[in-house]
Amino acid sequence: MYSHLDTTSFALWATRITTKLASFSKRYVCLLIALSSSLFYLSWCSAWLGGLLCVAIVPMLGIMKLSTITPKKTRFCLSSILLTLFLWNTIALWWIYNAACLEGFFFAACGNTLFLFFPWCFYYYMRKWGGLYIGYLGLITSWLTLEHAHLSWECWELTFPWLNLGNGLAALPKWIQWYEYTGILGGSLWVLVLNILVYHLLFEQAHPALRKGFLAWLLLPLSISFIIYYTYQEKGSDVEAVVVQPNFDNYTEKDCTSPYFVPYKGQIDRLLTLSKEQLTPATSLVVWPESAIAKDLEEAWVRDYLLMQPIYQFLEAHAALHLITGASSFRMYGPTKATKTAQLKQRDYVDYFNSVLHLKTGRPTDIYHKVKRLPGGEFIPYFYILPESVHNWVKQMIHDIGGGLTPCLAKGDGAKTFSIHPQLKVAPIICYELLYGAFVGSSVQKGANLFAVVTNDGWWGNTPIYQQFFQYSRLVAIAHRRSVMRAANTGISGFINQRGETIAATNRLEIAARRAVVQANHQMTFYSLYGDYIGYIASWACLLLFCIAYMRRRQRKRKPRCSANPTNGPTAH
Repeated sequence: MYSHLDTTSFALWATRITTKLASFSKRYVCLLIALSSSLFYLSWCSAWLGGLLCVAIVPMLGIMKLSTITPKKTRFCLSSILLTLFLWNTIALWWIYNAACLEGFFFAACGNTLFLFFPWCFYYYMRKWGGLYIGYLGLITSWLTLEHAHLSWECWELTFPWLNLGNGLAALPKWIQWYEYTGILGGSLWVLVLNILVYHLLFEQAHPALRKGFLAWLLLPLSISFIIYYTYQEKGSDVEAVVVQPNFDNYTEKDCTSPYFVPYKGQIDRLLTLSKEQLTPATSLVVWPESAIAKDLEEAWVRDYLLMQPIYQFLEAHAALHLITGASSFRMYGPTKATKTAQLKQRDYVDYFNSVLHLKTGRPTDIYHKVKRLPGGEFIPYFYILPESVHNWVKQMIHDIGGGLTPCLAKGDGAKTFSIHPQLKVAPIICYELLYGAFVGSSVQKGANLFAVVTNDGWWGNTPIYQQFFQYSRLVAIAHRRSVMRAANTGISGFINQRGETIAATNRLEIAARRAVVQANHQMTFYSLYGDYIGYIASWACLLLFCIAYMRRRQRKRKPRCSANPTNGPTAH
């Protein structure tokens, strides 16, 4: 009885406070905007505070409540939501400015703000048409649908899953061991529901049982995760590997137009020297970072380049060794435009790729092409629908904005594995691709039992991205229970085990290599098998919810007409 009275009186108190503050809505909303933005900032820019995401959306729900108290201020409330989302994107993505200038940052922040605004518009109309609980479901399903679009929709080329809510818990591996069943969308679902439960307990007429429901939703996943974390045993055979971090500055040492440019041969010599320092007779794998071989290599003649000869000599001296390295490569097609992305160079069409090479003495070169390219930096979304007359202008504009990046790279055919031996297959993952859990899972379905993440985070300078990207590597390790070997040009490089723990790691801007023994797991997780099933369910549920709410709205419009004109019913005929 006491619990019921306590909950009810608190809800009534919160409602009175909200109603009183509604008369000062601008001050109240400004406070809520600042609170929500600050919580998002702490969650993303200080990764260890990711748990604050569980309440970061509560102030935004409070803003939307004002639109129900004072309907005339609906536009003001929605504009405030838009401002909150923009501030979140600005403080979480400001590092883009370091490589993409102001225009690139502005495009990313504004574009993602507009995408995230859609679930709030959907929430407003679902609540208006179907009531509060339909509104809650609308917010959850539409938000998850948007995140699913970023992760899995092939037709959606403006993909940007960096701020998906489930990613915000990456630095807390003890909390998220259940990602092996749900992937990051499970984390997003957990965060969204927690925010709604907290808001409802504070500001709505909540049933006393809801408090128990809140505690169960909060504690049950955490309890399961802690149990898994402390009882999980690493699976698979031991593999000794070395990751190399050469630490070349992208804007000087790797830029052939810079007076500080390090010749390609000098770059490879440093990579080889660092590799040799860590080798033992038991080492079977060496991993170099993205674009470690920066000179464009024609794929049909990789072995014939003079630049590559020291690498093959190194491999011949260590006959059991396999080298996985990032590279820039291209493929010639002759006078025929063989693909949509092929570019005409003099008389021949060419495709350029962000690639990973698998090199082993006595074997042909195996090549993987990046599939999940960075919009704007590596390709122009929907470029093929632009008129031919504007192609060169758009490419040059984005090239200038992107600080010298080439926004016309071709796309690979799909996930791939490098076969080291019949019982060991390595999935190459290039930089941005590790955000796509289901895509990475497709390589697991092809037999991958180790992940090699190659990246070059040096474009962004001393910003939070290099730490966030390293934390994000934990997500694929947990979701698929695969150890991660991570080689980054400027850091952080290292090893992550199947529980998402760091085994070994370098410091940023350190010229170093690290060696560790990792386990090659053959068992597939539930998520590896079924991918982002939560996203598919949410997408269909969102569509169904819209139909139900729309039908309710139509029924409400018809009822007044029937009551006003009773002779209009069936008895009048």
